[in-house]
Amino acid sequence: MAKLDFSAAVTVKTTPERAFDYFADHRHVAEVLDGVSRWEPIGTKTQGAGARFRVEMRALGLPLQNVLRLDRWRRPREIGWVSESGLIKQEGGFTFEEVPQGVRIELRITYQPPASVLGAAIARRLDFLVRRRLEQALDRIRKLLET
Repeated sequence: MAKLDFSAAVTVKTTPERAFDYFADHRHVAEVLDGVSRWEPIGTKTQGAGARFRVEMRALGLPLQNVLRLDRWRRPREIGWVSESGLIKQEGGFTFEEVPQGVRIELRITYQPPASVLGAAIARRLDFLVRRRLEQALDRIRKLLET
């Protein structure tokens, strides 16, 4: 099955540094992303390239687990990750671009659904759910950073 891509963006009235620092703190994930039940560091490294996280998200009543590793960390421009394990392979990241209105935060995710008819059916249903959750999360983050 082909890879699927998702992207969403929001403009926030803040600085790239403040936005980056918010996303750099893994403890904020559960605050803004519905369905995430676990986002825990593996080991002592919690920031920067090489930091690893055990992630669990519930979708359609199913727990989806991954181990994600940060592979890009350029303050205040980019945070990126790749999955090391899990049913759904993914890579993605946030970019922070200074614009006249503040900072444009873009989230991009590319993922590989399981290679089966069932996997394709689940991926189609999950796609809408994940997109909606991520768009809502970006809107909540915008509101938090603008207060």
